[in-house]
Amino acid sequence: MTETKEESFGKKKKTREFNSSIPAKVDVAIVGGGLVGVAFARALRMSAKTKHLSVAVLDGNPRAFSMKREKKEEEDKQQQQENPYKPKARVSALTPESIDFLERECGGVWTQIEKTNLGNEFDAVQAWDAIGEGYVRFEAKEANRDRLGVVVENDATRNALCDGLIEEFEKGEEMEEEGQERKRRSLFLLPGTSVVGTETTESSPFRVVKYKSSTGNYTNGDSEYEEEVKTISARLVVGADGPNGAMKRFAGVRSFGYDYNQKAVCGTVELDGPTKTAFQRFLKNGPIALLPIGNGKSKTSNNIDDSQFPIYANIVWSTTPKEAERITALSDDDFASEVNDAIHGGGEYNYQLRKQQVRDSKIINGGFAKSFSMFIVESFAKDLFSFAVDTLAKNKKMESKVREILQSTLKENEFESPPNIIATAKGSERGAFPLKLKIAGTRTHRRMLLIGDAAHVVHPLGGQGVNLGFKDVAAAIDAVENAISVGDDIGSENTLRNYKNARFLEMSAMVIGLDTLQKIFGPTLSSIAPFTQLRSIGMRAVNSIAPVRESITKFAADGGVLRKK
Repeated sequence: MTETKEESFGKKKKTREFNSSIPAKVDVAIVGGGLVGVAFARALRMSAKTKHLSVAVLDGNPRAFSMKREKKEEEDKQQQQENPYKPKARVSALTPESIDFLERECGGVWTQIEKTNLGNEFDAVQAWDAIGEGYVRFEAKEANRDRLGVVVENDATRNALCDGLIEEFEKGEEMEEEGQERKRRSLFLLPGTSVVGTETTESSPFRVVKYKSSTGNYTNGDSEYEEEVKTISARLVVGADGPNGAMKRFAGVRSFGYDYNQKAVCGTVELDGPTKTAFQRFLKNGPIALLPIGNGKSKTSNNIDDSQFPIYANIVWSTTPKEAERITALSDDDFASEVNDAIHGGGEYNYQLRKQQVRDSKIINGGFAKSFSMFIVESFAKDLFSFAVDTLAKNKKMESKVREILQSTLKENEFESPPNIIATAKGSERGAFPLKLKIAGTRTHRRMLLIGDAAHVVHPLGGQGVNLGFKDVAAAIDAVENAISVGDDIGSENTLRNYKNARFLEMSAMVIGLDTLQKIFGPTLSSIAPFTQLRSIGMRAVNSIAPVRESITKFAADGGVLRKK
């Protein structure tokens, strides 16, 4: 084992190199050590059917797999009041099914995440139209769930996934040092590696991955190193290196899609009170989401009063590239003020087409004639209303039946006013990233499969990005397990076909659905007054019809079945 010295913040630290004793061949090579890539590696190591497979994880970041002890020291410092936690800009809204997957298939990862208090659960989702004033609210209780999801920092999820891999890797290093040949190491972590090519043939039992490895001294973020092209062969290669990843490019897999000509601004703000609702307001140029997140307080720090910790929320604001640049560059005070206006409809964001605010009276609370007339007149037409009233007046039995149906179906969820934004979180990050629809032409190719953003990039308004990635992982693990069960090659065409077929319909439906929502609430249609009024009526109708609302809530909460055991 070799060691290098790293100077960080004026202090010298010894850092273990991860690329010692790399084998020429492994069973599975995972290119990309992001959330989805490390989830695939962790699930492989946790499954009784696949834990015997040798696995290599390659990532371009030289510090991709930092030592657990180094992270623990940093976390301990952050939990002290004198060095408060600084929230990260990138978060994910994990569905209950994704949470279950992380806990069950990845060796208790969710329990680790919960201990960090870097996530905050929400039991309702509320979306409303800033132009037409229609709204819809989905609540967990309608789907018989305790929560609809948890907003978690991406770094917190990835760190929890990596901890088990790093621990196993370190034990493997120790065994090699002690000469335990019978217990050969089967997990290899390769940070600082950039893929420069890949090749295979129809008859080959392996796919070769060519990469350059950066080694040497790293001082204050600057590096001096020598690079040489190396190779590693695998029976199955997993591309998890993002939408512009090298694996897809060098394998000749094309993507299709288009640029939305928008950017999403991400940042963290402080609220004046707690909330368990995820808010989303549709503005003229795109939606702004307010997502409650954790405050980083250790759950074991019982001696510290909760009131001393701020209440945080993450902002995801989709808008034009020019506006995104302007908003990102605002001072902290101006950013908080503008976000508050955008959420509450103040200042330049108070552009209502209707003078009447969201109605206070609820459909069922009034008398039958009043309730029925409100729904019909506001949503459909006066003529239809008159016809219905005349018909019902002549038939008391029919009136009673209609009343029964309406009482069971027309139940609105009440609008919740969002909390006020009082400041930008101190020391928090802020940035913007372009929004695109990008789908790989094929998700499999000769001993290679694609997962996560390498396979599909969707608009963030549905919060489904990483959840789709975890579904990819679950489907791919199932395909590998099935291959092992029947004695098939884990990189065979049958294995790849099983993975591709398992996700095709569900992924296609999600991609089409999110793209359609983007267009419905996008800037083009938002500039057409009659359409915005119709759109608003549609939202109010969904919010009024309980069975429809409940079905959507269950679909969103379940997020599809990841795995069936």
